[in-house]
Amino acid sequence: MAEKCSAQEEPKAGKTLSQNKVSRYGLAKNQRVRLKKEFEDILRNGKKTARGGLVLWLRPISDGEITVRMGLTVSKKLGNAPVRNRIKRLLREVFRLNKHQIIPGAAFIMSPRESGNLKDFNTTEKVVFELWQAAGIIKTGK
Repeated sequence: MAEKCSAQEEPKAGKTLSQNKVSRYGLAKNQRVRLKKEFEDILRNGKKTARGGLVLWLRPISDGEITVRMGLTVSKKLGNAPVRNRIKRLLREVFRLNKHQIIPGAAFIMSPRESGNLKDFNTTEKVVFELWQAAGIIKTGK
């Protein structure tokens, strides 16, 4: 009869603890606005800015966090589920690749109002940068 091994399983070689919890290229939970009360607070008390078919509500994080947090809302008016999911993936990817250019301590929600400007990555990135600059959350200087 085989004996049970009482040794605890060790993490796989080459992976850190944070990589085990978050996929290599994903967004951590602390980089997303997830709770209903957070969405409501940002929508109710945030500063609204609109550019190029996108709307952004911005609210500074009051508890001294140094992260940037983003939430998304996509209306069913933009299309069926594959269309909405594609838009969300594009917006998340633009945020993931460019979050280092945003002023720390900001929490915002982006909501597309028309999908015409969000067809591919390059045009989506251009529209998002215009929106972020209008909202004043882009770091100045390098």
